Amino acid sequence: MEELKSKASRFKEHAREYVQTYADLAKAKVTKGASTAVSGIVIGITAFFFAFFFLFFTAFGLGWWLGTVLDNHAAGFFLVAALFLILTAVLFSLRKKVIVPMIRNMIIKKVYE
Repeated sequence: MEELKSKASRFKEHAREYVQTYADLAKAKVTKGASTAVSGIVIGITAFFFAFFFLFFTAFGLGWWLGTVLDNHAAGFFLVAALFLILTAVLFSLRKKVIVPMIRNMIIKKVYE
């Protein structure tokens, strides 16, 4: 009878350790996923910041240069604006076939990483 109590006590302790280990593993997985997501967001925001300023100064320089070539700075900047309008229309027309699936696949890949 004493041996049965001892085995039941050890079983209870092993079950408690198993549950604690499983909980610790779940916490570690959640922490890894959260840190991966946050680092991806920070990198994305930083890349967007630098890309925005690169695009801004490049567009400004192109507008200024076209204005000098055309002897009309307003026309140069309007041509750059037209270029951005065409680029926006192309991106808008490709959003369902190319852009949304690409973003969706990137998110799915990050989740299951």
